[in-house]
Amino acid sequence: MKRVIPVLLAIMAASVIQAETRYVSDILYVPLRSGPSSQYKILHRGLKTGTPLEILGLPITGSDESYIKVRSRSGSEGYIPTQYLLKELPAKDQLTEILTKNKELVSKSTEYRTLLTASESSNRELTGNLKSSNQQIQTLKQELNHIREISGNSLKIDNRNKTLVVSNERMKAQLNTLQTENQQLSDSTQQREYLYGALTLLMGVLLGLFGPLLKPMKKSNWS
Repeated sequence: MKRVIPVLLAIMAASVIQAETRYVSDILYVPLRSGPSSQYKILHRGLKTGTPLEILGLPITGSDESYIKVRSRSGSEGYIPTQYLLKELPAKDQLTEILTKNKELVSKSTEYRTLLTASESSNRELTGNLKSSNQQIQTLKQELNHIREISGNSLKIDNRNKTLVVSNERMKAQLNTLQTENQQLSDSTQQREYLYGALTLLMGVLLGLFGPLLKPMKKSNWS
């Protein structure tokens, strides 16, 4: 039982280590060997500084130094000294990465500044358009008020004209009535004149006919 426990602990530790990723330290190249010792042949002439490696086992301490089994992203497997492994990128690679990110940030900052400038220009243009629109609105309001005044006056004039038209029609009707009455009077007067003339003529005729009869008769000698 006592022997089983260390084996289990070693297996658990190996499973944790296998999921870990480390990087080659700040050195130009590190040779990848076929075994955990400098006596084993070199499989790869040298792994470049900053190369990511996957840990495949626990460190193994030999006669010269400690080695650990690793695998590169290209699929090469072998052993390298543990002293050349780092949990973080080397300072040089970190600086390169930082400079790259800084360059990207500067580029984005320039782009954002350009967008900001364009946005400010557009904002100024919109502000100018808004002021112009407000002025146009005020002008239109004044014109509308003027039109309303004119419309009000026109309505009054129209109502006045309608009243005058009605009065004119009434006056025309009264005039027609007076003309009709006048014509009737004129016709009546003429009829009377004709009647008087006819009576006068008739009386003259009657006098001419019966006038001699109305003279006194002379007395006869025989009486």
